Amino acid sequence: MLEFRTEFAARPDQIAAVNCQLIVRSELLALPYLQLCERVQQEADENPALEVEITPPESRAPVRIAQQYTAPRAATDDWQDPTLRAPAQYTLRDELRRLTACETEGDERTIIEYLIETIDERGWLGTTELDAALELRVTEPEVRGAIATLQRIAPPGVGARDLRECLLLQLDACEVEPPHVRPLLRCCTEALAPDGWRHVATSLSLTEAQIATALEFVREHLSPYPGESFRPEWDHLLPNNPQATEPDAIITIEGDDLEVALTTTRTMSVRVSDAYRRLDENMRQLRKRSGDDATTQARAQVRLARQLVWSVQQRERSLYTITREIVASQREFIMQGPLALQPLTHKQIAERTGMHESTISRAVAGKLVMLPGGESVPYSVFFDDALPARTIIDGLIRAESSEAPFTDDQLQSLMAERGFDLARRTVNKYRHALGIPSAARRKAARAAA
Repeated sequence: MLEFRTEFAARPDQIAAVNCQLIVRSELLALPYLQLCERVQQEADENPALEVEITPPESRAPVRIAQQYTAPRAATDDWQDPTLRAPAQYTLRDELRRLTACETEGDERTIIEYLIETIDERGWLGTTELDAALELRVTEPEVRGAIATLQRIAPPGVGARDLRECLLLQLDACEVEPPHVRPLLRCCTEALAPDGWRHVATSLSLTEAQIATALEFVREHLSPYPGESFRPEWDHLLPNNPQATEPDAIITIEGDDLEVALTTTRTMSVRVSDAYRRLDENMRQLRKRSGDDATTQARAQVRLARQLVWSVQQRERSLYTITREIVASQREFIMQGPLALQPLTHKQIAERTGMHESTISRAVAGKLVMLPGGESVPYSVFFDDALPARTIIDGLIRAESSEAPFTDDQLQSLMAERGFDLARRTVNKYRHALGIPSAARRKAARAAA
């Protein structure tokens, strides 16, 4: 007869388990100061066992979000309205809505308002005539007419559906149109193929010199992404979180040392209510695991409150450790300015702190740090190895002649003389990141002024 037996044996297997406290800690670590305050206050409103006190940050000067950090300078005693701390994010879409309200009415305005919401940061239209017609339950000719109106009232090039249309719209707005430019733009998509310019030159019967002249005009006067010039000057500082208008950390100079303080340490107090804490301790001393429903609920609230307090404390420890290591690595940059910036990566900070690289990335994303001079900059500035080059380009353009501003080719040569081997397209990218228009537009703007 077969005999069935059941035997139990212990095996040292590792099973992954989810720790709720670590999840909460990870979530809080990713929140900038203002959102952290909102989250903690919300928890306190829902949990009577949690007590929270949040006082306004005490600073000698209002928060200033700096586009270009120079070096520490004496703090000012001038006071401004605290409501001016947060920069107003007036975007391209806001400008288009204003123009639409002034120039259109009725059903056409409704269609254009829908189209504006589809425009991306480049300034291009992000929908088709058919999709817009189906969504709004109108005809394609109506959408086509609304697109034409939008392109007429919008800044030149905005509202285009492709590169060709974008450049041609800008060319229509130019006061002077050199020969061969328009035919060249109509064939610009064909030029993207291998030996494209050669085929374009053959089809248009143009010489290499004529094409070079036309392309030079396009580079100086037209932009493939017209929407970028309408971004606020400080917009690139907070790409993921424009609501972070209070610094999470403050760096000060104490003698010859740089000191780091967290805003939460100065302004936030999170603790378990004394009454709830005593109730939980009494139940523990009596070794009672349960009681009436009210007592059971109260003890559960105490556990949740303790978890949140622990998570906030761990967030402070992690962010403080990361900030101290960043400050130690970028001391020269903080004291002397952008040209002293040292190459730094999240991986290097992770190795020095013993944390995971993803933790470093999550901790610094969307947060600000106040430097000794009073400027608040994003943590990403410390990891921006292009900052010295952009700073020099900005200085060169500020010092250029108003009659003969530097072209990107000239800037490339000047940067090479200063030890920066940059491609022309890289110079162009850095100039756009600084919000500086082309040489022709700078010259025209100064002449108009």
